[in-house]
This record gives sequence, C-alpha cells and structure tokens, in this order.
Amino acid sequence: MNEHVEKSKAPAVDASVLILDLLAAASYPLTLTEICEQTGIPVASGHRIAQTLLRHQLIAMDPSRKKAYCIGSRIFQIASTVYNKQSLIPYFFPIAEILKNEIHKLIFLAVPVGNKVVVVSKVEPSLNTSLNLFIGQTMPMHRSAAGKAILSMQSANFRKSYMEGEKSVAPLADNRVAELEEELSRAHRLGYAVSQGEIEYHLSCIAAPVLNLRNEPVAAISACIDSATLSAQDSRNYSKFLIQAARQLSSRFV
Repeated sequence: MNEHVEKSKAPAVDASVLILDLLAAASYPLTLTEICEQTGIPVASGHRIAQTLLRHQLIAMDPSRKKAYCIGSRIFQIASTVYNKQSLIPYFFPIAEILKNEIHKLIFLAVPVGNKVVVVSKVEPSLNTSLNLFIGQTMPMHRSAAGKAILSMQSANFRKSYMEGEKSVAPLADNRVAELEEELSRAHRLGYAVSQGEIEYHLSCIAAPVLNLRNEPVAAISACIDSATLSAQDSRNYSKFLIQAARQLSSRFV
C-alpha cells in the first residue's frame, strides 16, 4: 500500500485523491485492478472508495472499456464553478494579447488560493514553445514570480503568517527567509517580481500584481521566459510592459 496512505489519519481521503489524480492523468480508462496496482491501494479498499466516488459522480464508468473508470462529471462541474468566479478572465484576454505581441512570450494570469497561486488563464505566443504551463497549475507563492508579486503587496503580518506556515510543512532556512523578505521588499518597490529556475530549471518568469480598489492583490500577470536566468536588464525591459498590463487589469475594478 502507498506509504502516504498508510501513515495518514484519513487514508480513505488520501486514497480518493490518489485515484482522482491517476484517472485525471491517464490517457485511457483504468480498471480497478490497474488503479490499485498503480496506487498501492488494496483492492477491497479501492472497491469501496470507487463505489463512493461513483455515487458522488467524481468518477464514472467508461463504456469504451469494460469495467473501467474515468473522471466523473462532478469534477468538471466543480472546476467550472471555481473558474467562473474568476471575473478578471474576460478582461485578461485582450490585455494579454497586446502584451504577448509586445514581448512575444507566453502570458498567464494567476490567482491566490490559500498559500498557493493557481494559473487560471494563459495566452500562447504565436511561435512554437516548449514551455509546459497549464491551466490549473499550482505553485507555492514564494517560489513563483506571480506568488512573489502577490506576496509583495500583502501586509507584514500576512507575510509573517505565510512564512511560518511554510516553515511548518517544509523547513526554510533563516537565510532563505531573509532572502525572500528582501525579494518581496524589492518587488514592492519596483512593482514586479522575478523567479529564476525555481519551478522548472530552464524557466524564468516575471510578474506584476493586479490590485483591487482597496489596493489588495487579487491576481498577477506573468510572462514566461525560456531561460534558466533572467538578467537585471531583461527584467527591467519586460517589467514596464507587465506593469502597464497589470495596471490596465486593475482598472477593471473601478
């Protein structure tokens, strides 16, 4: 059985997440035997959990393969509900199209969800790109340019609480915390944040925060650069376009 499930205080929940993740990533419907083999969940437990997920329409029987499961309609309903709450998305597209044509990079919109940022929309450059960024991608705030841009506009108490929370689940060295605080102060001062190879080793990002009428960060517009490092000069060159786009999107709250 999967080690994470064994040690969990709620193994059925963990097993359910494993099954959903597996079916979401699978290129074809999977039988219960295949699901249990790939997740390490005992067949008896897998059967009980699958029946519950079926009842809630989180998974479904797929007619294309005998006794095989796929992701259920309820998942799409939930995702659609969350997606439709992102009122900035319709305004993002025309602004992002202009930005894409100015800097010729992949542009995406990320919003804060708890202690993470989630990609909710993107505009691809016209040139072929190998950047592997997808809608729904989740990133730690302190490891992404979008997250840093959002954090830089939060209060000192918010940032302190965030850092304490991160240290409790994934220890951060004191010098790394100091570096992050310096980064956030600089991002607040300059109006943009940068990440270099922190999510993917060959990828750098630059982002500017989107603010509501109370000057609170509600999102960030970010550009992906296919390079492990981003020079200070390149950051400044890109930043003026990102900041302008973020201000235009912020103005939609008026």
